Amino acid sequence: MRSIHVCAIAMAAAVVGSLATAGAQKQMQRSTVFEWASLEAKTTQTGARRDVMRAPTPTLDELEMHITTLNVGQMSHPPHQHPEEELLIVKEGMVETLQNGKASRLGPGSIIFHSSNDLHNIRNVGTTPATYHVIQWRVPTSK
Repeated sequence: MRSIHVCAIAMAAAVVGSLATAGAQKQMQRSTVFEWASLEAKTTQTGARRDVMRAPTPTLDELEMHITTLNVGQMSHPPHQHPEEELLIVKEGMVETLQNGKASRLGPGSIIFHSSNDLHNIRNVGTTPATYHVIQWRVPTSK
């Protein structure tokens, strides 16, 4: 009888521990929509930023999306690199992206792809604010 109680307590502790671990993990993002009007624009030193999502998906460790608006003459950040790949889609304005020392000027509807570990940045070279969507992903690591 005592061993049954010990087993029941051990099983209950395992269930509680599993629930706590699951609660601490980020919620997996499923299909959804993000309405422009509901995305809060937070003022930054260079313009504004709208956070869209940052969460795991069924196939990615993390999908991060945000929308940046750069004021005239501003850059996102100094040239940098990271292991994640990312897409930028220009919504409005004129931008210049620097990729491994090569500059390209692009307008609305243009798409920028930054490959893993390539040195890059973006700046507003137009006469009006420039807004672009950023989509970055992290793939599962092999164990």
